[in-house]
Order: sequence, then structure tokens, then C-alpha cells
Amino acid sequence: MQPQVYNWTCSACALTWVLTSAGLRASSGDVYQDRYDVGMEIGYPGNINSTYGLMDASGSALQDVYATYGQATRSEYLDYDTIYSLAQETTGQMSGGTWYHWVSLRGVQGSNIWIANSAPGYKGVYDILSRADFDRLGPFSVVWLTED
Repeated sequence: MQPQVYNWTCSACALTWVLTSAGLRASSGDVYQDRYDVGMEIGYPGNINSTYGLMDASGSALQDVYATYGQATRSEYLDYDTIYSLAQETTGQMSGGTWYHWVSLRGVQGSNIWIANSAPGYKGVYDILSRADFDRLGPFSVVWLTED
């Protein structure tokens, strides 16, 4: 994933990655323009802004964007094992309560969750989220794609 330009845009970066990788939104060929456009879809400045980033940590504004693409989602605070299982079946986004950073679910690698992270190295996490990182940075809110 290309790095984010502004420290408050992680949710827009992660949402853009999921929309594109799931085939819900075509890329324009300019990832930064795509992220800008998705940020506007989230609702700048009411739902996402430079002061607070994503305004609602539950991800409800993200779910609203997915709905405009006809994509069903669910959102909950989940434990590591549940997210690990989800990452093997679907994609989505998650944010840690003490991390205050949104990333995308890519899958798993061994016993770790593989993520798409627009701020690699932030608080010691690159593209793998270990159970120890999860425990240190949680609790985690997750928005994931569903079939219903």
C-alpha cells in the first residue's frame, strides 16, 4: 500500500484499498486522487477531518460508503481469534483503540494477521499484526464485508 500523505487519512486509505481490492471501485490510476475521492465519500469534514481523522471509531461512516456500493458489512469490536478467522474469509478494515489507526485486512501469515497499512512502522507495526501488537494497541473495531 502506498503511504498516506496526511496523518489523519488512514481510514480513507484503508477504505480505498478494500473498495479496489474487492472490485467494488475501479482505480483511476492515481491512488492519491482515489483516496481524496473516497475521503469525500466518507464525508469531509463532518465524518473525516484533519483534526480528528475518522470521527466515529465504530466505522459507521465507512459502512455508509460500502452501502453506496451495494456492499453489505458488519461492524463490531472483536477479539484477535475472531479477526484472524475473518481475515481468512473476507476483507475489511480495523482500528485499534489505543493505536487510533485504520488498516485493511489482507489475510493471514502464520499466526499473524496480514494487513495493508498506509503508515508502515507506526507504533511498530508494518504489514503484520501479531497477537502481542493486538493486545498492546486494542481494543479493535472491525468493519468487514459480508454476503447479506
